[in-house]
Amino acid sequence: MIHRVVQFALRQKPIVLLLVAFMAVGGSMAFHNMPVDAYPDLSPPMVEVITQWPGHDALEVERLVTVPTEVEMNGVPKLAVMRSISLYGLSDVIMTFDESTDDYFAREVVFQRLSEVTYPQGVTPTLAPLASPSGLVYRYVIESPDRTPQELKTIEDWVLERQFKQVPGVADDSGFGGTVMQYQVLLDPARLYAYHMTVPTVIQQLSVNNSNAGGGFYEQGQQFDYVTGVGLVRDTSDIANIVVGSQNGVPTRIGDIGQVVIGNAPRLGEFGFNKTDDAVEGVIMIRRGEQTQNVLKGVEAKTQELNEHLLPPDVKVRAYYDRSDLVQLTIDTVEHNLLLGMTLVLVVLMAFLVSFRAAVIVALTIPLSLMFSFIFLHAEGIPANLLSIGAIDFGILIDGTLVMVENVFRELGAREGQE
Repeated sequence: MIHRVVQFALRQKPIVLLLVAFMAVGGSMAFHNMPVDAYPDLSPPMVEVITQWPGHDALEVERLVTVPTEVEMNGVPKLAVMRSISLYGLSDVIMTFDESTDDYFAREVVFQRLSEVTYPQGVTPTLAPLASPSGLVYRYVIESPDRTPQELKTIEDWVLERQFKQVPGVADDSGFGGTVMQYQVLLDPARLYAYHMTVPTVIQQLSVNNSNAGGGFYEQGQQFDYVTGVGLVRDTSDIANIVVGSQNGVPTRIGDIGQVVIGNAPRLGEFGFNKTDDAVEGVIMIRRGEQTQNVLKGVEAKTQELNEHLLPPDVKVRAYYDRSDLVQLTIDTVEHNLLLGMTLVLVVLMAFLVSFRAAVIVALTIPLSLMFSFIFLHAEGIPANLLSIGAIDFGILIDGTLVMVENVFRELGAREGQE
């Protein structure tokens, strides 16, 4: 078989040269168009159920939230491993599926099972974003010369996260640092006693009086006017004027039994950046199966749009980690290894074979083999990365060619000796 292939190559030189040119051009185009990532995503399909129950200890969370979730998730199709952790006010159930499982199928079956779980009142489970453990691709900080960390955190939660999640391929944007603003009612126990009020009554009235009510409509000629009762509070004065009871026909308001202030939720951590002890950052994760290069282009374009048009002039988003640098390093590493490998192989072969033409023939095996591989990698949609491309053993690539060239030299030498 090999003898016939060699004979065909020798007799049909134009066809062979055309195939080599096609392989070189096609491989080069495939390498520049194929997705390139820093390293492969080796994690199996996973679904994470996160449930928050503030104010409850780990034992109660385990008994009333984590265990019911695990019991209902037993027997989920293609489930391989299920682990969980229960903390103060938090339940986290992590399910790992078989490698062949579609990510969206796994999330769908878990979501269907969640509707069958009975949770305590006010507890709602959520699914973690569809991101892999190695999906972190972009980090940024929010900078402003005069705004407080609480204001920057508000911008992150209400503006930046919503904008970055619109970028195709972004799974989540998580904010860290700063404080979360809260409207707080500081009740005075003495006033509560004087007005014969209880804390549950105050909480109930605050909830009831902070909602809009839908009404009917009335007809005026050929036009319908709809009636809506607006009850949402807008500032601290609206909260202070909420009626929670009455004494001898006189209404009792929130302002009579306490003080309404703007505070912050209890902090569980702090983020520092350079010389700023209390900074605010955002962490962007890409969706499983997405290409890092394409997602980062969209994120960088969105960052530029935010800085130029959507944010106040004194607020800027500055990236301090971008995986595109690592992706570019991967491309440079592949090209460097390719050129260096060809050069070293060429020098070594010239020293041993004492023939420039034979050395060039053997060295050309390296780029042609890589180009041939790039064509099929691109056709299958498999990305190139440091592990699959950057650690190529050039000795293995040229081993067969070197043996054949040495054998040709031996045959030619033997024939010359006989003549």
